[in-house]
Amino acid sequence: MNRTLGSSGIPVSPLGLGCWAIGGNFTLGGLPDGWGEVDDAESEAAIHTALDMGVTFFDTADAYGTGHSEEVLGRAVRGRRQQVVIATKFGFLQDAANKEVHLRYDVSPSYVRFACERSLRRLGTDYIDLLQIHPGSLTREELESVIDPLERLRGEGLIRAYGWSTGDAENAEFFASRSHAAAIQHEQNVFHDNRDVVAVCERLGLVSINNTPLAMGLLSGKFRPETSLPNTDVRGSGHDWVRYFKDGSPLPVFIEKLDAIKEILTSGERTLVQGALAWLWARSDAAIPIPGFKTRRQVEELAGAVSLGPLSAKQMQEIDAIVNSF
Repeated sequence: MNRTLGSSGIPVSPLGLGCWAIGGNFTLGGLPDGWGEVDDAESEAAIHTALDMGVTFFDTADAYGTGHSEEVLGRAVRGRRQQVVIATKFGFLQDAANKEVHLRYDVSPSYVRFACERSLRRLGTDYIDLLQIHPGSLTREELESVIDPLERLRGEGLIRAYGWSTGDAENAEFFASRSHAAAIQHEQNVFHDNRDVVAVCERLGLVSINNTPLAMGLLSGKFRPETSLPNTDVRGSGHDWVRYFKDGSPLPVFIEKLDAIKEILTSGERTLVQGALAWLWARSDAAIPIPGFKTRRQVEELAGAVSLGPLSAKQMQEIDAIVNSF
């Protein structure tokens, strides 16, 4: 299951780790957007565990904890920088002093460079392997204008490759067809199969970076209908784009779907988490899932999925039939 970052040729592990949760508490558009309290020492230890288990790809953003996630990741890989492939994102304006990320964004040439240089400092590195546009909805004009500054950064060696975090297949294809983009990051999991974006990635040789691979934790199996998360958690804070939880509780339909496919996902002595990742690897050879983490124990389970490999074609057909029957 070897992977590369699209046309860049940069080799990466088939599993990445998403660093949103280790950014700690912050707000987006005035609503909490973190995953609760974090222990930076445990976050760094978890990253060390991942590296020791063969995970080389880490995805963060300047918005996560208004830079705190980048700082933690940078400290954790110090002395091991050549072993890792770091992806980060830019675009959303923020007030770091108050841990606030705004819904307003800036992808102007001057801001692209400013954001890149700021991320380089926080990560403690002199290059970023993959720099991604974070806002998922841009005009065609904005997309056209952001390509040149990204190309200049690549030409200067400040970044090795670039991409975009978007679930819009038409815009993803527009962007990729006019640039040397290497990656499209998008939501992808058993409950939400973005077939159009996956098809674009496969057709154009882009890597499909799968965020929300565990449906915001729901695919871990630890949530039941009576679960109630606090409003300080992104899943309970009221964001209208959170599709799996409402007011901190998982939507019953997803619990029902999970119960129906649980036996297939846990085949081959997999845990539910490992089965959810196996589904993604079976779904596309271009896929790199980036589940979030907070602890060493979580990382051990996630990294342990790699050796178990993807689900079979028959299992994929069975799951597809069950999920689509709801």
